[in-house]
Amino acid sequence: MDLIGFLYGFGLLHGVILAGVLLYSSSGHRLANTFMAGLIFCIAIRFLFSWLIRTDVFMSYPQWSILSNPLDFAWGPLLYLYAYAMTSKRFRPAQLLHFIPFLLLLSEPITFMLYPKEQQVAFLSYIWGDRENVELGRQVFNTVPTFWRVWMDLHLHGILFSIQFAVYCVLVLLRIRRHKQKLERNFSFTEQMDLRWLRTLTLLCVFFLVLFLIFNRGSIILYGQHEITTIYRNLPFLFLVIAIYIIGIKALRQPSILRGVIEADDEADDEADYGPEADSISQQKTVEKSGDGESQAAQASPAKYTRSGISLEDAQRYKIRMMKAMQDQELYLDCDLTLRQLARHVGISYHQASQVINGQMNQRFFCFVNNYRVQLAKDLMSDPKTSKMAIVDLAVEVGFKSKSSFYDAFKRMTEMTPTQFKKSLEPAS
Repeated sequence: MDLIGFLYGFGLLHGVILAGVLLYSSSGHRLANTFMAGLIFCIAIRFLFSWLIRTDVFMSYPQWSILSNPLDFAWGPLLYLYAYAMTSKRFRPAQLLHFIPFLLLLSEPITFMLYPKEQQVAFLSYIWGDRENVELGRQVFNTVPTFWRVWMDLHLHGILFSIQFAVYCVLVLLRIRRHKQKLERNFSFTEQMDLRWLRTLTLLCVFFLVLFLIFNRGSIILYGQHEITTIYRNLPFLFLVIAIYIIGIKALRQPSILRGVIEADDEADDEADYGPEADSISQQKTVEKSGDGESQAAQASPAKYTRSGISLEDAQRYKIRMMKAMQDQELYLDCDLTLRQLARHVGISYHQASQVINGQMNQRFFCFVNNYRVQLAKDLMSDPKTSKMAIVDLAVEVGFKSKSSFYDAFKRMTEMTPTQFKKSLEPAS
């Protein structure tokens, strides 16, 4: 066995092990883990078939040679459904329609199995070997439909796989982005919930596609090379041998994000179900919790809350109350602060708090809270008494859960890192 064959065998073994571990994992992502295990298993099957091709096993058993081809069109749906299951508390069976291309392409190996063994061997010799052999080509295409020749000569399998997988990678990145935006509308923290690792994984898949198009499809189209065992045609799949470790290990170590998914979805459901009757009840509760002056102002306000928003006067009043609570009571120091908790603290509904922050202040709750934290951090770094505080201690002091989240938020708000801000405070020499 050569080195490439060994690597394929190595990837196959670990792929099967990781898929099994994911299937039997006791984490809170059972459905998501099932989709990820399916993806890893499909990749492992590709390793198996690539290894069997290199060892000429399929020349003795040609009927099984292209059985794995339809599985390539399950990669994209499985990756997307993993992201869908990780970012949604409800799974809709209609999502399984993503597997229609895979099911349709099952006709390819089934049809191939119906041909006599001699024709199957000639077919494999042609597509995996020298397509310049005119006699072999004539022998093959005298016995198979024209569709097969078009499918092979235009390399439709690899091209359609590349397009489909690229589309699903984009869909996954968009879903991760929407998930992060949903978190930022409801939480002042996104650690362990923003699926940053899945974004990295998806970008690795994009990189695999680039390698595949350059070294596999590109070499065939540009140079007419059809030898399937050459190293540069196998390079993209060898890259997957490494990537499969990242996929499986990261999926196993992914902490539970169900809290963020469920709470954010619940808030969205509350907002969607929010009607005039609920508004009047919420307004009554707000008036009861308010002081006399505020009660009279609320009662005197002729405007009613509507499904589309709240009155400008009420919005300004709620904005002042939220900012006052944040400043005077330093609620932002609570690293687990959520929009629902803030709304309850100041005596308004979640819907009203969301309308004020997202609509009136034109920002997400995440930014609203972290602005206070970053400002306090700047004050502490500017104060000679606390300017020597370590960055990690400073992050915890102002309400962040980690140094990395502090760095990200600080740079997002000030366009510089905390270290750069500290240096900017030093007197010029």
